[in-house]
Amino acid sequence: MYGQNTDVLRESLRELLTFHRIQHRIGGAGPRHVPATTTAEERRLIGEQIARYRHSVLTWCHQGLYAANPHIDHQKLTRRTRGPAEDLRHRIHAALAADHAGLPTLTELTTTQPFRLVELWRQASRACALGEHDFTAGAGHGRLSKAQALTLVHDIAEVTEALTALDRRYDGVPGWQHLTNKTRLARAAQACATYSRYSDPSYSIDHHGWDAPAQLIEGPGLPGLAGVVQAQHNLLVHLGTIPNAHSLRVILDSQRCLSHEAATRLTDRDPDRAARWAHRGQVYGSLVRQTRDIGGNLGTGGLAAGQGSIAAARMRKLPHDALNDPTQARQLERISACIDQRVADALRYGITKRLYLQRANVLGLQDRDGTLEHVIRKRFIPMTGPLKATLIDLARNQLRPEPVRRDLPRPGAAESRIDFQAALHHRRGDTRPSQTL
Repeated sequence: MYGQNTDVLRESLRELLTFHRIQHRIGGAGPRHVPATTTAEERRLIGEQIARYRHSVLTWCHQGLYAANPHIDHQKLTRRTRGPAEDLRHRIHAALAADHAGLPTLTELTTTQPFRLVELWRQASRACALGEHDFTAGAGHGRLSKAQALTLVHDIAEVTEALTALDRRYDGVPGWQHLTNKTRLARAAQACATYSRYSDPSYSIDHHGWDAPAQLIEGPGLPGLAGVVQAQHNLLVHLGTIPNAHSLRVILDSQRCLSHEAATRLTDRDPDRAARWAHRGQVYGSLVRQTRDIGGNLGTGGLAAGQGSIAAARMRKLPHDALNDPTQARQLERISACIDQRVADALRYGITKRLYLQRANVLGLQDRDGTLEHVIRKRFIPMTGPLKATLIDLARNQLRPEPVRRDLPRPGAAESRIDFQAALHHRRGDTRPSQTL
């Protein structure tokens, strides 16, 4: 997610901004006759590695400005016609073109570094490498509001300011390559940060971006309520594909049984949660009754149906006080809500695309010893009428959970940015407290 990656980036740069005497931080000689622990050649190699990490952060800044507005063509714009964001992107593009350090290798991104200063650069570079996926997975142009796009531009401007401020402190590192036109780059970053403050920020952008897909929990069944959570989680993963009609009915019945057992165990201790589980069981019971006459061989779902049956069987075997652990109980509720979402989507998609068919009685004729007799045959036809309306209503209004509001800021989003601004504008020797206090 954009918020998680930028939090790591800001925190790493914030701590780097507090470091002075850079040579001493990478093993050089320190004050009061502190001997050096690394040679000049080793410090030169460390400086080249830091430059590669910095190149990765600059690349993220350039890609972020492109994601905020991909229609900018800096080659056709002049200095007079460029706005603050366009000018910053032009300066970053020039700095990247003149920087011959290149991107860090996968080993450099994943290997913990012995020096704290280099480790912070590695964490910042790793966050930027992961953050590049955010711009094509929801945190890019067309999916962000104007306020969110300006917040993205402001974050990039402050990161660029931090890079230019840090560049001045690495003069003593052997072979250090400075940013090209760092003064103009710093001015462009400051102007862009000022421009993006004209409107209120929208920290809801932190909810956008790429998130790693869920993986199956392999191995033997876990004991107690953890085993139920394990089976429900695996069911949720397998519901990534549309189940066929038979597997869908098995999944619906397993969730009905699981909800009933959970409500029974919570009736005395937590009536409110028990009522929610009971309502979920009633909805799934209605779905089981309404889907008894549907069929359809298209789709998979055998593995999902098996995990649903395992979850229901494990829930039946739990003792009466098994839901006392609040952490695991919340995990079970959260995973069950995601299962409701997937089942509702599968029902609506299967009905509208005619993957699920309705069983109907069709009159026919049968020849028996030369005599025609009326017979009733079973046929599957596309869903129409009351059954289709009932199932779609249950999926849309009863089963689907309340949508998660993504217009609210993530907890700690504002504090993280305020602390980073305080470190960015901090002067050495200033003992004033942080602005968040």
